[in-house]
Amino acid sequence: MVRGVTRYALAEGVRLQSGDILEIGEKSIAEMEFADAAALTLGPQTRVLAATLPRGGPASGEFYFPQGVAKFGRVAKSDARLHVVTPFGTVQPLERSAVLLVNAAGMQVFAEGGPVSVTALSRRGKPAESVRLATGEFFSGKTVQRSAVRARPTPEFIASLPRLFLDPLPSRLARVGDRAATPRALEVVSYASVETWLKAPWAFRRSMASRFRVLAEQPEFREALIANLRFHWEWDRILFPEKYEPKEPAADKAEGVKPSASTAGAR
Repeated sequence: MVRGVTRYALAEGVRLQSGDILEIGEKSIAEMEFADAAALTLGPQTRVLAATLPRGGPASGEFYFPQGVAKFGRVAKSDARLHVVTPFGTVQPLERSAVLLVNAAGMQVFAEGGPVSVTALSRRGKPAESVRLATGEFFSGKTVQRSAVRARPTPEFIASLPRLFLDPLPSRLARVGDRAATPRALEVVSYASVETWLKAPWAFRRSMASRFRVLAEQPEFREALIANLRFHWEWDRILFPEKYEPKEPAADKAEGVKPSASTAGAR
């Protein structure tokens, strides 16, 4: 887990916060359970930014999901809205359960136990097509022009899922109870370890500049920021503040004198 500028080792019972970044290991699975009975299970090699978390009732939770596999579940009736953004479109499970897979080929969505709203993106990255999947239907696509809806998931999709995803996942929230585990701090992040988030869509990366600003003083982090500046132009003001300082009027600068109070007032 990345919280602030520090990487932590996750443990069962850690209370998540909005802004937390979760990175699941090659042989691991992690489950986020919310107080209103919604759940989000993350499979191996999955990365997700919990931009906002639902806090009971009909509150929305928004997640940026650049890669991996996830299963959305309802261990009971829930009014929470989980909204997931991927590089290829958005997904909003509406009822019981759904499965999402994102990789370089695009995104695949299986409406396992209820309707799912899927919005694919155009070639320019803008929302362009919305599809409502009925129970059992399967969406696969990279852009609007390359998307398809089938009556059932493909064998290749099923084979790519963790075996635990093939059955309903039990809730573990009761085992944790009110116990809040403390994550173990590992190290301060490097540019490479948070590059995905620094280059995320603007809606998710706009908070990254203030979050990681303190690291801009570190030579390696600063050098990487400059080399990739075209992907996160908002760092230019932080890296080169002198470019944004007010400039003296040309005439006053040539004369080498400051304008008097009366002259400044006249202007």
